[in-house]
Amino acid sequence: MSAPRPADHHRRPTEKATTSTMDDIRQSHPADDSGSRLPRLWTRTIGELTLSYVPDAGVAMIPTRVYPASAAADWHPHRHHMTDAEHLAMGCGALLVERGGTRVLLDAGHGRISGEDTEHFQHGFEHVQDLPASLASLGVDPAELETVAFTHLHDDHSGWARPDAVEGPHSLFPNARWIVGEGELELRGAASASDDSQGAAPASGERLAGERERTTAVADGTEIAEGVRAWALPGHTPGHTAWILDTGDGRRIVAFGDAMHSPVQVAHPDWAVVLDHDRAEAERSRRRLIGLLAQDGVYGYGVHFADQQLGTVDTTGHWRPWDDRTDAR
Repeated sequence: MSAPRPADHHRRPTEKATTSTMDDIRQSHPADDSGSRLPRLWTRTIGELTLSYVPDAGVAMIPTRVYPASAAADWHPHRHHMTDAEHLAMGCGALLVERGGTRVLLDAGHGRISGEDTEHFQHGFEHVQDLPASLASLGVDPAELETVAFTHLHDDHSGWARPDAVEGPHSLFPNARWIVGEGELELRGAASASDDSQGAAPASGERLAGERERTTAVADGTEIAEGVRAWALPGHTPGHTAWILDTGDGRRIVAFGDAMHSPVQVAHPDWAVVLDHDRAEAERSRRRLIGLLAQDGVYGYGVHFADQQLGTVDTTGHWRPWDDRTDAR
């Protein structure tokens, strides 16, 4: 999803949030499996990993426009993923991965948006949060983050890393290196298969601040930090990359970006998303992903999965949201 115009009223990155304490944030909240509510900031410790979802924005989508192959009647069995107004709830944000003394941020949120402008597949923004404030609530200074890895470079994943994210030339993360999958940088200036302009570079010629100097493209299987490994899942974009996280206790968590946008795609892997660059390849990647998530000890993180972001594929071939009572160990 592309980002609307910047909002001047946003909190600047140097300001600190004071409404939450680290003790409040670090508590694990029971899984909320309504499927239609937007996620709030959460932190979970899984094995040797500490994962924190850093919210930035939430958006209500028009289901049949997001998934052009679907009809209104196809959504009747999936009402638990929809709002009362029959829109599909999706979150936008980033995932902070901590292991030992290493921290990696996966994706960079939607960026400075007003919430007023929408694409043809969006109904409207349910709320506009602030990733800098969310990081501050976690006690994280963006200037201290050394690595930001992207699943892909659509605006809602690269927002706070873009050249226009903040005043100044270095983005919100002035000292971070950017990591992308091989093939992603070649999308510069090209429109997607849906004629949407999300893949296009801004006027500066760069989609990331200091893109030419700061960006490393990595091959499938590359480990960029302890227990953080690239898994090429092309199709949504040419270089779309999932990140496989080793928990250190025999489990794996796959941060799969936009290989799937909603839990409904687990049961309908043939449903392409309007923004898929290569719909046939995206479906092949989606089926590979679903196959991995169906294995024992493998969980997924879907950044857009409303309040069911963590979960796995059950024996019936459906998404089963994470349950702190049974999955945390």
